[in-house]
Amino acid sequence: MSFATPTALPSAKAAEGRRHFGQFSLRRRVLLSQMPLTLSVALIVVAVAVFHPHIMMDSPYFLGGVGGVALLTVLAGVAPWDRFPPVVYWVIPLLDFVAIAPMWASARHGLDGMVMLSAFPVFWLAWSGIYPVIGVVLAFVGSAAVTWWPYLPGTPTFAEGLLEYDLHRPVVVPFIMLALAVAASVLTRSMDRQRRDLGAALESFETQNRLLQAVVETSDVGILVVDGDGHDVLMNQAQRRTHFIGLPPGREDGAEHELLLFEADGVTPIPAEERPVTQALQGKDYRGRIIAIGTDGAQQHLSVSASSMHDQEGTFDGTVVVFQNVTDLMDAIQTRERFVAEVSHEFRTPLTSIIGYLDVALEEDLDPLVRKFLTTSQRNAERLLGLVTSLLDTAANSSKVTVQEVNLARLVRNSAESVAVQATKAGLSLQADLPERMDAKADPVKMGQVVDNLLSNAIKYTPAGGSITVSLRQLEGVGGVDGSGEWAELVVRDTGFGMTEAEREKLFTNFYRTEHVRKAAIPGTGLGLAITQGFVRAHGGEILVASEKDVGSTFTVRIPLCGPDA
Repeated sequence: MSFATPTALPSAKAAEGRRHFGQFSLRRRVLLSQMPLTLSVALIVVAVAVFHPHIMMDSPYFLGGVGGVALLTVLAGVAPWDRFPPVVYWVIPLLDFVAIAPMWASARHGLDGMVMLSAFPVFWLAWSGIYPVIGVVLAFVGSAAVTWWPYLPGTPTFAEGLLEYDLHRPVVVPFIMLALAVAASVLTRSMDRQRRDLGAALESFETQNRLLQAVVETSDVGILVVDGDGHDVLMNQAQRRTHFIGLPPGREDGAEHELLLFEADGVTPIPAEERPVTQALQGKDYRGRIIAIGTDGAQQHLSVSASSMHDQEGTFDGTVVVFQNVTDLMDAIQTRERFVAEVSHEFRTPLTSIIGYLDVALEEDLDPLVRKFLTTSQRNAERLLGLVTSLLDTAANSSKVTVQEVNLARLVRNSAESVAVQATKAGLSLQADLPERMDAKADPVKMGQVVDNLLSNAIKYTPAGGSITVSLRQLEGVGGVDGSGEWAELVVRDTGFGMTEAEREKLFTNFYRTEHVRKAAIPGTGLGLAITQGFVRAHGGEILVASEKDVGSTFTVRIPLCGPDA
C-alpha cells in the first residue's frame, strides 16, 4: 500500500473497532514507520551495555548514532508533515542512514548483523510509493554508504589494520539491500494496484447496490428475502404495506402465522403450515399462488411466487418471495364473468320466445319456400340459444357435453347451408367436401356451434372475392394418448386476412381480437374461438390453426368418433 495515499474502509466496525494504517494521519504514519528502527536500536543499546560496555565508553560515534535515531524519532512524531508535500518526509529515512553508519562502524566487531539496521530505511523508501525508482536508488546508495563507512581511509574508528582488499568485503550487502528494495517496491506497487481495483470495484458495487435499493423500494411488487434461519433480510416498502394490511386489529407488527391470510375465495383461512413464506422456507418453489390478505373492505388478493436460494454445496440458504397485488385483475375477471352471465341470461328469454312462436308458425299450412325459411330461422335461433347457454356455462366454468349418436356429415352440411346465403351476399365462394354420412358419438349442439363458429369467422374475416372450403373426412391412428382409434377431421380453410404468429398464440384467449379486426371495426366479442376450443377439448379432441398474414387461415378440428371417454 502506498505510504502517501490512505485507504478509507467502509467503517471502523469492519475492523472490530481498530483503525487501519491508511486511516491514520500522515504524522502518525511517519512515526509508526520510524518505530521499528527505534525499537531495534534500543535493543542494541541494551545488548551493548550488557555485553560490550566499553563500546559505549570508548566510542562517541556509537552514542552519536543512537542520539541521531532518537532525535529523528522525535522529529517524525512532532513535525507537521501534512503541510508539506509527501516527499518531504523522506528526510527521516535518509538521515537514518547517517545515524546508522557510526553505530555500525563502532559496534560491528561486538555484535554481528548491525548492518541489517539499514534495511529499515531501505524498506521505508521502497514502500512509500511516491517515486518508486528514485526511492530504490536512494535505498541502494544509503545502504552502500552505511556498509562502506568503516572501510573508508582515515576513518578514526578503524584506522589500523586496513587492507586494500577489505574494501571488497561488504560489496554484497548493498546489492542485497537493492534486491530487498526492489522486491518491496514491486510488492507495494502491486498492492496499490489491487487497492485501486478493489476501490473501483467497491464503488461500482455501492452504485449498483444503491440502484438496486432504489428499484426495490419503488417497485409496486412486494419483495421479501429470508435467510436460511428464517430471519428477514429484506422487505421493501410495497411488502411492508401489504404486511400491515394483514395484521389483526390493534397490532403494529406480527409474524406470518399471525396475519389474516385466506385462500383465493377470501373466506377460507390458510393453516400456518401452508402459508406462503412457511412453505418457501421448506425449500418449495412455486409460481402464481393466489391468496387473500386482510378482511372487510381492505382485503387484497395477491399472486405469490417463491424461489429458493442454495449455497455452493447445494444447502438451502434462504428464499425470495414475491407478492404481486392482483386485486384489480380479480375484480375485473369477476366483473367480466358477471357481465357475460347477466347478458346471456337476458338473451335467453327472448330467444326462447322466438323459438316458441316459430314452432307455432310451422304447425300451420305454409308455402314450402316459407316453411324452408322458417325452418332455417328456427334452427339458427336454437343454435343461438345454445350459444347463450354456453356463455352461461363459461361463466359458471362448466362445459359438459351430452354425448349421443350424431351424423357429423349432416351436421356440417346443415351449418354450411345456413351460412350459404350470407357467404353469397359477402361475395364469397363456399365449397363443401363432405361424405354422405359419418356417425360419431358427440354433443350435436356443441359440435354444431363449433362448425358454426368456424364458418362464421371465415365469412366475417374474408374479403369479397375470396373463397371458403369446408371438408370432413375420417382418419385412423391420429391424436389421442396412444395415437390409435378412428377420428373425424373437420377442416375450414379461407383466403382471408390471416394472422401473425404472435396473434395465433393469443387466438383462443377469452375476449381476444386481432389488431386488424379491431382497426376494421368488425363486430364480435372475442369469445367464439375460446368457447369452440373448450367444446372440442370436452369431446377429447384438439383444434389446430395454421395462418399466414394476408394469405388466409386453416382451422382443423379432430375428435374421436367413439366419443370423449374412449
